[in-house]
Amino acid sequence: MTRIRYSVIAAILMLSLLIVVASLVFGTESLSMLQAWREWRAQTPLYEAPTLSILLTQRIPRTLAALLTGAGLALAGCSFQALLRNPLATPYTLGVASSGALGAWLAFILMDAGWIGGYFLGAPSVQCFAFLFAGADTLLVYLLASRKTRTSPSVLLLAGVTMGMLANSGIMLTRYLAAPERLMMMDRWLMGGVDVLGYKPVITLLAGVAPCAVLLLAQAAKFDQFGFSAEVAAGRGVHVGRLQVLTFLTGSLMTAVIVSEVGPIGFVGLIIPHSVRVITGPRHTLLMPLSVVVGGAFLCACDIAARKLLPGETPIGIITTLIGGPFFLFLLMRRKFTDWEM
Repeated sequence: MTRIRYSVIAAILMLSLLIVVASLVFGTESLSMLQAWREWRAQTPLYEAPTLSILLTQRIPRTLAALLTGAGLALAGCSFQALLRNPLATPYTLGVASSGALGAWLAFILMDAGWIGGYFLGAPSVQCFAFLFAGADTLLVYLLASRKTRTSPSVLLLAGVTMGMLANSGIMLTRYLAAPERLMMMDRWLMGGVDVLGYKPVITLLAGVAPCAVLLLAQAAKFDQFGFSAEVAAGRGVHVGRLQVLTFLTGSLMTAVIVSEVGPIGFVGLIIPHSVRVITGPRHTLLMPLSVVVGGAFLCACDIAARKLLPGETPIGIITTLIGGPFFLFLLMRRKFTDWEM
């Protein structure tokens, strides 16, 4: 890699760090880090230290949630693009997001009917049902596509798309059955958001994203071999079937955890790997770690825009699409996926 490319990567890392700091400072109202520092040094109780209280109980959890969500979606998208050998693959290609949304909407219906309470199996009902339905989608798609030695990428893709269509049909049915006053809340969940309260959602995201990310990053060198072909990878000692199963299950589990906590935030898993690939080339040993960093920073930047763009707060899913869509079209016209080929 040339010195210029290393300089670009260093600049990206620095910019990502600045975005994370800005996510702590900027919101509906800007926050003074100096004032928060003074309140902390004075050991002022949180109920008498509004700036420090906002920083610790709202801004930091929200920033951490955006970092984990963006990093996880970017890494899952990068992994699925390698697994399916399809540059348009995303974490949601296999129907996880649609199935998770169906589970969440069904939870709203059941709560309105009084059949379940706000909590189910010890977790908030909406998050619990979203995770269970996303997990069921993962298991069913895998069973449909699995073979004795390898998983068929084509069947995996077709099964995932079909499950997504079925889930979307279920969502339309739940919309028809839902009370009119519930539709706004259900639609708002479908747009996604990292406006979490407290550290419990952050801990859940960390427990779901961190181990899955470590497993996927450990496969980077194998993805480089798999990029040529499954036969070449097998000839070079890669257990292709094991790689496919590990990638599919790990990436889907990570996506299911993210969707259950913050909703289906789109476009991150598609645009980030391609944007980073422009800089790193197709080598996954560099592409995947940098995608993690850029994905987290990108969602933090989108969250800043969501807080400042309109009065109140704009759903972050709208921001990611408004920013990601035109930028991806620009990449498409300029690069034409030439860097996808090994």
